[in-house]
Amino acid sequence: MVSALMSMFIMGLLVIVHELGHLVVARRFGVKILRFSIGFGPRLFRWTRGETEYAVSAIPLGGYVKMAGEQETEQSHQPWEYLSKSIGTRAAIVFAGPFVNYLVALVSLWVVFVIGYPELLPIVGNAIEGTPARAAGLQSGDRIQSVDGRPMGSWDEMTRLIHASPGRSLEFVIERGTESTTMTITPQPKASQDPFGRSRMIGLVGISPSGAFHSTRIGPVTAIGRTFRQQNEWIGQTMMALWSMMTGKLSMRDSVTGPIGIIYLTSEAMRMGVAPLLFLVSLFSLSLAIFNLFPVPILDGGHLFFLALEKLRGRPVSVHIQERAAQVGFCMLIALVVVVCVNDVNRFGLFEKLSRWIK
Repeated sequence: MVSALMSMFIMGLLVIVHELGHLVVARRFGVKILRFSIGFGPRLFRWTRGETEYAVSAIPLGGYVKMAGEQETEQSHQPWEYLSKSIGTRAAIVFAGPFVNYLVALVSLWVVFVIGYPELLPIVGNAIEGTPARAAGLQSGDRIQSVDGRPMGSWDEMTRLIHASPGRSLEFVIERGTESTTMTITPQPKASQDPFGRSRMIGLVGISPSGAFHSTRIGPVTAIGRTFRQQNEWIGQTMMALWSMMTGKLSMRDSVTGPIGIIYLTSEAMRMGVAPLLFLVSLFSLSLAIFNLFPVPILDGGHLFFLALEKLRGRPVSVHIQERAAQVGFCMLIALVVVVCVNDVNRFGLFEKLSRWIK
């Protein structure tokens, strides 16, 4: 229950920040704001401050900012109306929402790096029977100090090196109790697919982590560069995943998470502490920024697409076409939410966990 409330709070906060981006930039360019709503549909709560009505609406799938003169039928050709502004100004207002989410993702991740993020230690939890590690004599509790002459500070660092060395003998320096020993292990080649459906050969030695971790901190200045590199890596992975789904190499069932998945992931992050939770906030905020830039009519990307068409054609797309496109986009969004919720239930085995809890 607590994790569900925390998930709703996080996503609600990210939506509010997103819509505030639109509101602030619109006001900066002199556009009058009529309504600021969290959610769509019937308004559950409303209050007015100045010339703007603030509302919480019934359908919690985002939010919107209602600006004066946003549609041709509402326009009276006043300078404070949305359609009275240039295409560039309108594009800046639309783009402000995803951009603010991107900034929130950057700041959240920077804080994670500064306060310290958990990393798995290279300590063996289990050496699997019949694998190179077991044959070489690795045991539970062994700490891997170095591989192939390179000091190992984390399990991920060690895993990357082993995966990149199929069939190549590696020298492991092991700390066991108060003694250090050296052993040679050759990772066994195995065909594998990465998350984007690409085949490659990796090396495996047959060990699993103990679960022990330590907190790694980075200086505030150094963390800036690390933050941008990590964000760029996430963006690249997201674009690759989208392309793989479009080409059929990656199943949407295995790569898209919805509201139920978000609640599950949030509950796991809450157990680990503040840093993992902020890490998740950064990932959610970046995902929200990217998702909103999709060229779907009801999303910001759809509005930017129509503005681009207006620039190319020299006149706006008709109101009728935009309204029909928005209706189709809304139906697509609802269908997507239903599909990913069903996928989340199956992927995380929620029915099985619920049945065990009832028993």
